[in-house]
Amino acid sequence: MTDTVDVAIIGGSFAGLTAALQLGRASRRVAVFDTGRPRNAASAAAHGVPGWDGRAPGEILAAIRRDLAAYPTVSVHEGAVTGLDGKIDAFALTTATGAIIARRVIIACGMTDTLPAITGLAEGWGKWALHCPYCHGYEVKGRPLSILGRGQMALMMARMLRTDWSADVTVIAHDGDWAPNTEADAAAFGVTLRWSPLVHAAPEGDGARLTLADGSDLFTAGLFLHGETRFAAPFVAGLGLATLQGPTGPYLVTSDFKVTSRAGIFAAGDITRPAGVVTPALADGVIAGTAAHQSLLWPERFPPITESRP
Repeated sequence: MTDTVDVAIIGGSFAGLTAALQLGRASRRVAVFDTGRPRNAASAAAHGVPGWDGRAPGEILAAIRRDLAAYPTVSVHEGAVTGLDGKIDAFALTTATGAIIARRVIIACGMTDTLPAITGLAEGWGKWALHCPYCHGYEVKGRPLSILGRGQMALMMARMLRTDWSADVTVIAHDGDWAPNTEADAAAFGVTLRWSPLVHAAPEGDGARLTLADGSDLFTAGLFLHGETRFAAPFVAGLGLATLQGPTGPYLVTSDFKVTSRAGIFAAGDITRPAGVVTPALADGVIAGTAAHQSLLWPERFPPITESRP
Protein backbone atom coordinates (compact mmCIF):
# COMPACT_ATOMS: atom_id res chain seq x y z
CA MET A 1 0.00 0.00 0.00
CA THR A 2 1.34 3.44 -0.95
CA ASP A 3 2.10 5.67 2.02
CA THR A 4 0.18 8.96 2.25
CA VAL A 5 1.35 12.14 3.99
CA ASP A 6 0.02 15.65 4.37
CA VAL A 7 3.14 17.29 2.96
CA ALA A 8 6.12 15.91 1.09
CA ILE A 9 9.24 18.07 1.14
CA ILE A 10 11.76 17.57 -1.64
CA GLY A 11 15.09 18.67 -0.20
CA GLY A 12 16.45 18.36 3.32
CA SER A 13 18.68 21.39 3.61
CA PHE A 14 17.99 24.74 5.29
CA ALA A 15 14.64 25.57 3.67
CA GLY A 16 13.27 22.04 3.62
CA LEU A 17 14.11 21.17 7.21
CA THR A 18 12.77 24.50 8.48
CA ALA A 19 9.49 23.92 6.63
CA ALA A 20 9.27 20.46 8.18
CA LEU A 21 9.74 21.95 11.64
CA GLN A 22 6.67 24.20 11.23
CA LEU A 23 4.55 21.31 9.98
CA GLY A 24 5.77 18.96 12.68
CA ARG A 25 4.68 21.43 15.31
CA ALA A 26 1.21 21.30 13.75
CA SER A 27 1.31 17.48 14.12
CA ARG A 28 0.98 16.98 10.37
CA ARG A 29 2.43 13.93 8.66
CA VAL A 30 5.51 15.05 6.78
CA ALA A 31 8.04 13.19 4.66
CA VAL A 32 11.35 14.93 3.89
CA PHE A 33 13.55 13.55 1.12
CA ASP A 34 17.21 14.46 1.33
CA THR A 35 20.06 13.55 -1.06
CA GLY A 36 22.67 14.64 1.50
CA ARG A 37 24.29 17.04 -0.97
CA PRO A 38 23.61 20.61 0.23
CA ARG A 39 24.72 23.36 -2.12
CA ASN A 40 27.21 24.83 0.35
CA ALA A 41 28.78 21.52 1.37
CA ALA A 42 32.20 22.70 0.15
CA SER A 43 32.20 25.70 2.50
CA ALA A 44 33.99 25.31 5.81
CA ALA A 45 31.66 27.79 7.50
CA ALA A 46 28.35 29.57 6.97
CA HIS A 47 28.60 33.23 7.85
CA GLY A 48 25.93 35.84 8.54
CA VAL A 49 23.55 33.28 10.07
CA PRO A 50 22.33 34.71 13.40
CA GLY A 51 23.29 32.45 16.30
CA TRP A 52 25.32 30.19 14.01
CA ASP A 53 27.80 32.62 12.46
CA GLY A 54 30.92 30.74 11.42
CA ARG A 55 29.49 27.26 12.02
CA ALA A 56 29.99 24.53 9.42
CA PRO A 57 26.87 24.11 7.23
CA GLY A 58 26.69 20.42 8.10
CA GLU A 59 26.77 21.25 11.81
CA ILE A 60 23.80 23.60 11.43
CA LEU A 61 21.80 21.06 9.43
CA ALA A 62 22.54 18.36 12.01
CA ALA A 63 21.22 20.66 14.75
CA ILE A 64 17.98 21.24 12.85
CA ARG A 65 17.61 17.49 12.31
CA ARG A 66 18.00 16.95 16.06
CA ASP A 67 15.21 19.46 16.61
CA LEU A 68 13.00 17.59 14.14
CA ALA A 69 13.52 14.32 15.99
CA ALA A 70 11.21 15.62 18.72
CA TYR A 71 8.23 15.52 16.33
CA PRO A 72 7.03 11.96 15.64
CA THR A 73 4.92 12.87 12.60
CA VAL A 74 8.03 13.98 10.64
CA SER A 75 10.16 11.41 8.85
CA VAL A 76 13.40 12.09 6.97
CA HIS A 77 14.29 9.77 4.11
CA GLU A 78 17.78 9.53 2.64
CA GLY A 79 17.46 9.60 -1.13
CA ALA A 80 16.17 11.56 -4.08
CA VAL A 81 12.73 12.14 -5.48
CA THR A 82 12.90 11.35 -9.19
CA GLY A 83 9.41 12.26 -10.34
CA LEU A 84 6.27 14.15 -9.41
CA ASP A 85 2.80 13.84 -10.90
CA GLY A 86 -0.82 14.31 -9.91
CA LYS A 87 -2.73 17.27 -8.51
CA ILE A 88 -3.57 19.01 -5.27
CA ASP A 89 -4.55 16.54 -2.51
CA ALA A 90 -3.21 13.65 -4.61
CA PHE A 91 0.38 14.20 -5.70
CA ALA A 92 2.40 11.09 -6.50
CA LEU A 93 6.13 11.22 -5.83
CA THR A 94 8.50 8.61 -7.23
CA THR A 95 11.54 7.65 -5.13
CA ALA A 96 14.19 4.95 -5.27
CA THR A 97 12.26 2.96 -2.65
CA GLY A 98 8.78 3.36 -4.14
CA ALA A 99 5.95 5.87 -4.41
CA ILE A 100 4.38 8.19 -1.88
CA ILE A 101 1.16 10.22 -2.05
CA ALA A 102 1.08 13.75 -0.64
CA ARG A 103 -1.67 16.33 -0.35
CA ARG A 104 0.85 19.16 -0.67
CA VAL A 105 4.44 19.38 -1.92
CA ILE A 106 7.24 21.78 -1.03
CA ILE A 107 10.12 21.88 -3.50
CA ALA A 108 13.25 22.85 -1.58
CA CYS A 109 15.89 20.89 -3.46
CA GLY A 110 17.96 23.97 -4.23
CA MET A 111 20.34 24.51 -7.13
CA THR A 112 23.46 22.90 -8.53
CA ASP A 113 26.40 25.09 -9.55
CA THR A 114 28.39 24.25 -12.67
CA LEU A 115 31.71 26.07 -12.56
CA PRO A 116 33.66 27.21 -15.62
CA ALA A 117 35.94 24.49 -16.99
CA ILE A 118 39.17 25.98 -15.66
CA THR A 119 41.89 23.74 -14.29
CA GLY A 120 42.06 23.91 -10.50
CA LEU A 121 38.87 25.91 -9.99
CA ALA A 122 36.66 23.10 -8.71
CA GLU A 123 39.29 22.11 -6.14
CA GLY A 124 39.26 25.65 -4.74
CA TRP A 125 35.46 25.99 -4.57
CA GLY A 126 34.44 26.96 -1.05
CA LYS A 127 38.05 27.60 -0.05
CA TRP A 128 39.46 30.50 -2.10
CA ALA A 129 36.96 30.31 -4.99
CA LEU A 130 33.95 32.03 -3.44
CA HIS A 131 30.45 33.06 -4.47
CA CYS A 132 29.35 35.79 -2.05
CA PRO A 133 31.14 38.68 -0.33
CA TYR A 134 28.51 38.77 2.42
CA CYS A 135 29.18 35.10 3.13
CA HIS A 136 32.98 35.08 2.79
CA GLY A 137 34.30 38.60 2.24
CA TYR A 138 35.09 39.41 5.87
CA GLU A 139 37.51 36.48 6.10
CA VAL A 140 39.63 37.80 3.20
CA LYS A 141 39.23 41.54 3.74
CA GLY A 142 42.25 43.78 3.29
CA ARG A 143 43.96 41.28 0.98
CA PRO A 144 44.18 40.97 -2.84
CA LEU A 145 40.78 39.94 -4.18
CA SER A 146 39.59 39.13 -7.68
CA ILE A 147 36.41 38.55 -9.65
CA LEU A 148 35.93 36.17 -12.54
CA GLY A 149 33.91 38.54 -14.68
CA ARG A 150 30.92 37.63 -16.80
CA GLY A 151 29.92 41.06 -17.98
CA GLN A 152 28.74 44.22 -16.29
CA MET A 153 27.59 42.50 -13.08
CA ALA A 154 31.25 41.91 -12.27
CA LEU A 155 31.79 45.66 -12.01
CA MET A 156 28.97 45.93 -9.49
CA MET A 157 30.64 43.34 -7.27
CA ALA A 158 34.02 44.98 -7.87
CA ARG A 159 32.74 48.30 -6.57
CA MET A 160 31.36 46.58 -3.47
CA LEU A 161 34.62 44.75 -2.78
CA ARG A 162 36.75 47.82 -3.46
CA THR A 163 34.65 50.05 -1.19
CA ASP A 164 34.21 47.82 1.84
CA TRP A 165 36.52 44.81 1.70
CA SER A 166 39.83 45.52 -0.06
CA ALA A 167 41.88 48.23 -1.76
CA ASP A 168 43.32 45.63 -4.14
CA VAL A 169 40.60 44.28 -6.45
CA THR A 170 41.08 42.83 -9.93
CA VAL A 171 38.35 42.01 -12.44
CA ILE A 172 39.28 39.26 -14.91
CA ALA A 173 37.09 39.83 -17.96
CA HIS A 174 36.72 36.12 -18.61
CA ASP A 175 33.60 36.22 -20.79
CA GLY A 176 30.24 37.98 -21.10
CA ASP A 177 29.15 41.28 -22.59
CA TRP A 178 31.04 44.39 -21.59
CA ALA A 179 29.92 47.99 -22.10
CA PRO A 180 32.12 50.49 -23.96
CA ASN A 181 32.68 52.43 -20.73
CA THR A 182 33.95 49.38 -18.80
CA GLU A 183 37.52 50.60 -18.55
CA ALA A 184 36.45 54.06 -17.41
CA ASP A 185 34.14 52.59 -14.77
CA ALA A 186 36.86 50.27 -13.47
CA ALA A 187 39.29 53.17 -13.23
CA ALA A 188 36.69 55.28 -11.41
CA PHE A 189 36.16 52.50 -8.87
CA GLY A 190 39.92 52.02 -8.37
CA VAL A 191 39.70 48.49 -9.75
CA THR A 192 42.28 46.73 -11.95
CA LEU A 193 40.82 45.31 -15.17
CA ARG A 194 42.46 42.36 -16.93
CA TRP A 195 41.07 41.47 -20.37
CA SER A 196 42.71 38.05 -20.68
CA PRO A 197 40.65 34.95 -19.68
CA LEU A 198 41.60 32.76 -16.73
CA VAL A 199 43.05 29.40 -17.80
CA HIS A 200 44.54 27.89 -14.63
CA ALA A 201 44.28 28.24 -10.86
CA ALA A 202 46.51 26.63 -8.25
CA PRO A 203 46.50 26.92 -4.45
CA GLU A 204 49.20 29.11 -2.98
CA GLY A 205 49.35 29.56 0.77
CA ASP A 206 45.83 30.36 1.90
CA GLY A 207 44.89 31.76 -1.52
CA ALA A 208 45.56 30.92 -5.15
CA ARG A 209 47.82 31.80 -8.05
CA LEU A 210 45.75 32.61 -11.14
CA THR A 211 47.24 32.24 -14.62
CA LEU A 212 45.69 34.11 -17.55
CA ALA A 213 45.66 33.21 -21.23
CA ASP A 214 48.25 35.91 -22.03
CA GLY A 215 50.75 34.21 -19.71
CA SER A 216 50.48 36.72 -16.88
CA ASP A 217 49.46 35.73 -13.38
CA LEU A 218 48.30 37.19 -10.09
CA PHE A 219 47.80 36.10 -6.50
CA THR A 220 44.35 36.26 -4.93
CA ALA A 221 43.14 35.56 -1.41
CA GLY A 222 39.62 35.17 -2.79
CA LEU A 223 38.31 34.73 -6.33
CA PHE A 224 34.61 35.58 -6.47
CA LEU A 225 32.58 33.99 -9.23
CA HIS A 226 29.23 32.52 -10.21
CA GLY A 227 28.82 29.36 -12.26
CA GLU A 228 25.83 28.29 -14.29
CA THR A 229 22.95 27.05 -12.13
CA ARG A 230 20.29 24.42 -12.65
CA PHE A 231 17.63 22.79 -10.49
CA ALA A 232 19.27 20.19 -8.26
CA ALA A 233 16.39 17.78 -8.89
CA PRO A 234 16.30 17.39 -12.69
CA PHE A 235 12.60 16.49 -12.88
CA VAL A 236 11.62 19.98 -11.62
CA ALA A 237 12.42 21.46 -15.04
CA GLY A 238 9.70 19.28 -16.58
CA LEU A 239 6.88 20.24 -14.19
CA GLY A 240 5.82 23.26 -16.24
CA LEU A 241 6.18 25.63 -13.30
CA ALA A 242 6.61 29.34 -14.00
CA THR A 243 10.22 30.48 -13.98
CA LEU A 244 12.25 33.63 -14.41
CA GLN A 245 15.72 33.80 -15.90
CA GLY A 246 18.42 34.94 -13.48
CA PRO A 247 21.97 35.91 -14.38
CA THR A 248 23.18 32.30 -14.08
CA GLY A 249 20.04 30.28 -14.84
CA PRO A 250 16.28 29.95 -14.24
CA TYR A 251 14.57 29.96 -10.87
CA LEU A 252 10.99 29.25 -9.78
CA VAL A 253 8.46 32.05 -9.41
CA THR A 254 6.35 31.99 -6.25
CA SER A 255 3.76 34.12 -4.48
CA ASP A 256 4.41 35.84 -1.17
CA PHE A 257 3.26 32.58 0.44
CA LYS A 258 5.72 30.55 -1.67
CA VAL A 259 3.01 29.03 -3.89
CA THR A 260 4.20 28.14 -7.39
CA SER A 261 2.13 28.31 -10.58
CA ARG A 262 0.66 24.88 -9.82
CA ALA A 263 -1.95 24.49 -7.09
CA GLY A 264 -0.69 22.66 -4.04
CA ILE A 265 2.99 22.94 -4.94
CA PHE A 266 5.10 25.33 -2.88
CA ALA A 267 8.79 26.16 -3.28
CA ALA A 268 11.40 27.52 -0.89
CA GLY A 269 15.09 28.36 -0.72
CA ASP A 270 17.67 28.90 -3.44
CA ILE A 271 15.40 27.45 -6.12
CA THR A 272 13.19 30.55 -5.78
CA ARG A 273 15.79 33.32 -6.19
CA PRO A 274 18.96 34.11 -8.16
CA ALA A 275 21.15 34.02 -5.06
CA GLY A 276 22.32 31.43 -2.56
CA VAL A 277 22.18 32.63 1.05
CA VAL A 278 21.30 30.59 4.14
CA THR A 279 19.17 33.11 6.05
CA PRO A 280 16.57 33.73 3.30
CA ALA A 281 16.32 29.96 2.85
CA LEU A 282 15.48 29.58 6.54
CA ALA A 283 12.84 32.30 6.26
CA ASP A 284 11.40 30.68 3.13
CA GLY A 285 11.07 27.42 5.02
CA VAL A 286 8.97 29.08 7.72
CA ILE A 287 6.70 30.71 5.14
CA ALA A 288 6.33 27.62 2.94
CA GLY A 289 5.74 25.32 5.91
CA THR A 290 3.06 27.46 7.55
CA ALA A 291 1.40 28.26 4.22
CA ALA A 292 1.30 24.59 3.20
CA HIS A 293 -0.30 23.78 6.56
CA GLN A 294 -2.93 26.48 6.26
CA SER A 295 -3.68 25.51 2.66
CA LEU A 296 -4.77 22.10 3.93
CA LEU A 297 -7.54 23.95 5.79
CA TRP A 298 -8.25 26.84 3.39
CA PRO A 299 -6.97 25.89 -0.08
CA GLU A 300 -8.81 28.79 -1.70
CA ARG A 301 -6.58 31.26 0.15
CA PHE A 302 -3.43 29.93 -1.49
CA PRO A 303 -4.06 30.00 -5.25
CA PRO A 304 -1.23 29.32 -7.68
CA ILE A 305 0.62 32.34 -8.94
CA THR A 306 -0.62 33.38 -12.40
CA GLU A 307 1.98 35.90 -13.55
CA SER A 308 5.70 36.33 -13.54
CA ARG A 309 7.11 38.61 -10.89
CA PRO A 310 10.23 40.77 -11.27
